[in-house]
Amino acid sequence: MDDWGQDMADRTVGRFLHRLGMVCLLLIACVNAGCVSGRTYRTQLHAGDYCIFKKGGDCPGELLHQVGETPGEPSPPVLMGYVEFDDQGYLRAPASKESLINQIRAIDRDRPVLMVVFAHGWKHNAAPKDGNVEAFAKFLVKIAKADAGACKGKLCERRQVVGIYLGWRGLSNKVEPFKTLTFWGRKGRAHRVGTDGATEVLAELAKLNAVNHAVRSISGNRLIITGHSFGGGLIYNSLNQLLIRDTAFINNGKVPRNVANLVVLVNPAFEAARFNALQRKASAMTFSPGQMPILAIFTSQADSATKRAFPAGRALATLFSEHSTSEQKRQNVQAIGHYAPYRTHTLKQLATPSSVEFRDFGCAWKAYSTGTTDQWNVGAVALARTPATSASSPLSLQSARFNPYMVVQVEKGIISGHNAIWGDEFSDFLYRFVAVQGYNRKCTVADDSAEQD
Repeated sequence: MDDWGQDMADRTVGRFLHRLGMVCLLLIACVNAGCVSGRTYRTQLHAGDYCIFKKGGDCPGELLHQVGETPGEPSPPVLMGYVEFDDQGYLRAPASKESLINQIRAIDRDRPVLMVVFAHGWKHNAAPKDGNVEAFAKFLVKIAKADAGACKGKLCERRQVVGIYLGWRGLSNKVEPFKTLTFWGRKGRAHRVGTDGATEVLAELAKLNAVNHAVRSISGNRLIITGHSFGGGLIYNSLNQLLIRDTAFINNGKVPRNVANLVVLVNPAFEAARFNALQRKASAMTFSPGQMPILAIFTSQADSATKRAFPAGRALATLFSEHSTSEQKRQNVQAIGHYAPYRTHTLKQLATPSSVEFRDFGCAWKAYSTGTTDQWNVGAVALARTPATSASSPLSLQSARFNPYMVVQVEKGIISGHNAIWGDEFSDFLYRFVAVQGYNRKCTVADDSAEQD
């Protein structure tokens, strides 16, 4: 090549490198412009003089605040607190977590406490204006109303509802397509938070839940743990080994609820393979009528994020993973809620809504939990057991009926998409599902009189 040709080649390469550098700088600028850095949102505690949260953005910085106005006696005001984690699963403010737990413990010395934990999902955090913060606050008010109905005239009548919002860096970038491309990183971070910091917090709340009080004939405390999307994966990662451990303590066909009174995951984003050990244990056990739910996983038919996007992401992530069978590979790619072999229930819409009076749907739940019926009608929806037609014996049929590890397919009219979990139909069902656990009031003349706690 002559000097002129070499000069032209050098210029061409130079222009290419210059343009490549400009593109790289532009990409870095876009990523940095949309990057959401980790920070602690909640550090201020004003015990006994709570800020009142009415809408998104209220009470910024408050570690524990009131939700709405005081409902009046005997029900105390609803409270909502926060625990936050960094990307390594560490508590962002350990002293704040201690302050919050101590405040709940102080309330518990005076009256029973219903603790409702929520772990948010991808693209969310604990910022004051985050949509999940406001939605969870509204949900707590519904929980409190239902719980007041359950406890009217009973030992738990003054039970205090306290929500605990687990905040993590689910939102790490606000600019597309980088926001969507955070899928793999945020999934890993959610599992890391569940493995480390969340386990510590949930263990402390479980201990508080189990406290026996000399001043009360029963504790009356309750612990409900919930999670959505990657937050569902966070919760399951934190609790799955404890759930498996508890299967070893089955007694008279019933597994104790040591982890919590109920764990509820909605549109959770974790693979079916993570559920294999628990499902295998449960399928070999015989559960008795009256076994209360321990884990309930609800996934919408319309959840395209876990139905389509999740398998695509998992297919890439597991490209070079070893699988002993094709079915194992399928389990490792599909989200738990869309893996049909593990499905135990459906949640469907009713053509004619049923009663929403607490006693009516409470008695209907009692009949459902003891096996009188395989469908629980409540309001506009019904929870129905999936027929166990493949069971090999009457013993296994009974086990399937009372399996406390529920994988529920939700009709798309009830939850219309991945993030549409706060709609009236599903949230109404969910707070009633929470409130009715352990319902033990008189429903027929033959029933013994008992207390609902």
